[in-house]
Amino acid sequence: MTEACNIRKFESRDLPRLHEVREAAFRPIFRSFRSIVGEEIAPIALAGLESEQADYLDKICGSESDHEVYVVEEGAEIMAFCAVALDHKTKLGEIDLNAVDPEHQGRGVGARMYAFMLDRMKDAGMRVATVGTGGDPSHAPARRAYEKAGFGAVIPSVYMYRSL
Repeated sequence: MTEACNIRKFESRDLPRLHEVREAAFRPIFRSFRSIVGEEIAPIALAGLESEQADYLDKICGSESDHEVYVVEEGAEIMAFCAVALDHKTKLGEIDLNAVDPEHQGRGVGARMYAFMLDRMKDAGMRVATVGTGGDPSHAPARRAYEKAGFGAVIPSVYMYRSL
């Protein structure tokens, strides 16, 4: 990643690009999910997953949101984004929906973004940071990135499916 990289607060004009980054970054994950549950279950259990995530991005980027959203850009190109939720009562900060454009993965963009978000949480008075991710093989790069950022205590969660 070059020194020209900048992290700034989301602006509404950024939303179309954030959707492009989200779609590209999550495409292999959604494909993996469909492969894991199989052709019979996927159309039912995962039918709205991608549109729900798109709607969620719209929501957290909206003016009524309690999230802060930041973008990582190099020049005029947005390469990544990350949302953070800050709970001032419990002092818990959460890295929420985030993605790095696959064309920019492996260059330290995620590491820089997570370091920025953790600093943001500290500056806001948070005492603990959390992040959630999948346990399936397609989420292995995300898990590695979070571990590199210092996350380690894990509470496993499992979703199981079956046809009826």
